[in-house]
Amino acid sequence: MSTPSALTGIRIVDFSHVYQGPVGTQILADYGADVIKVERPEAVDWSRRWGPFVHGVSLPYAGLNRNKRSFALNLKSPQGITAIRALIATADVVVHNFRAGVMEKLGLGYEQLAAAYPRLVYASSGGWGDHGPSADRARGGHDLMARAEAGWFTQPDPAKPPFPAGMSADYPAGLMLMQGILIALLARSRTGLGQRVTTDLLSVAFHAHSWEGPAAMNATRVTEVSGVSANESIIDKAFATADGYIEISPVFSDNAVRDISVALGLGDLSQQPKFSNHSQQQTHRAELNALLAARFRERTTAAWLAELEPKGVFCAKVNTLEEAIEDPQLAANGMVVEIEHAKAGTFRLPGTPVRLHGTPPVPRRFAPELGEHTVEILRELGYDDARLAELRQAGALATP
Repeated sequence: MSTPSALTGIRIVDFSHVYQGPVGTQILADYGADVIKVERPEAVDWSRRWGPFVHGVSLPYAGLNRNKRSFALNLKSPQGITAIRALIATADVVVHNFRAGVMEKLGLGYEQLAAAYPRLVYASSGGWGDHGPSADRARGGHDLMARAEAGWFTQPDPAKPPFPAGMSADYPAGLMLMQGILIALLARSRTGLGQRVTTDLLSVAFHAHSWEGPAAMNATRVTEVSGVSANESIIDKAFATADGYIEISPVFSDNAVRDISVALGLGDLSQQPKFSNHSQQQTHRAELNALLAARFRERTTAAWLAELEPKGVFCAKVNTLEEAIEDPQLAANGMVVEIEHAKAGTFRLPGTPVRLHGTPPVPRRFAPELGEHTVEILRELGYDDARLAELRQAGALATP
């Protein structure tokens, strides 16, 4: 007898689109939740239109929507809203990432649903938050906008405009939303009540400053710079080798210049007056890194990894994305999965980064075609042929 998936029996009605919501709901689907992706035929998920494509299949869409079912209805029709509310009545969770006010106009806002469905977890993630100057005017939100306002643009050359640093805010925002859903479901198991869960791109992008942010927030009170943070500001993050690049992490050392220079066979450079303390190292930073760079260029990346790792130097090969896809550790982690598409064949897609060893994630189903499961789901809700015909006649049902 097979073991049920971790989230078997949990139904999620998912209105989210593009990246921010779907990345989180896909992980829930990977663990067995019945994630029903709701789309309007006249306004489909934008990721379906993003290339590149394989025989008409959007690869970004495929990477974010496996294991889900598709439910396509005209939500501007009363019959469509009636069907959606019937679906929500069977759900544990509703998810969306629309601007403020969109769900309310459809009669599907939190306050409009909570009274009727007190066990419902209602999760949303937007650009800016629940209240405040940007949220209150229903301002449109986007990853780069949030990173710009959260302090994630960098300007190493004052003569050139700043540019974005760090990963997309959409990805962690989706993961935060997923975590909030799971926390709310756990709370419901104790109280019997659902609740509203919210997050936003701006808050998540700012929260990503949790390591270095406190130093900026308390800049006038800093009395000393630790050895680790000093190391990171002195030594370059990556160096060219004879055949590629190597990343160096000068952490967990009270004297990284000494440790790295000795490991490279350059002797203890920290014994030289110009590299003897943080102040001198900062002044002569370019010269120090030039010495290290010249040494790194003498050998291949693999040779340096074999040399430095046994000496306790934290380092890694800098992979291209194409090289990362073939990385044996990622393969061991199950991070490249293969899923069959009925028409386009086998696809390789990113796996699930959270591993439950008793109830592992299973890539059961390719990302659905638009409306692929609409009739199937409506029949589960009790719609017979006559009611399906009524939906078609009213223009609420676009599928055959």
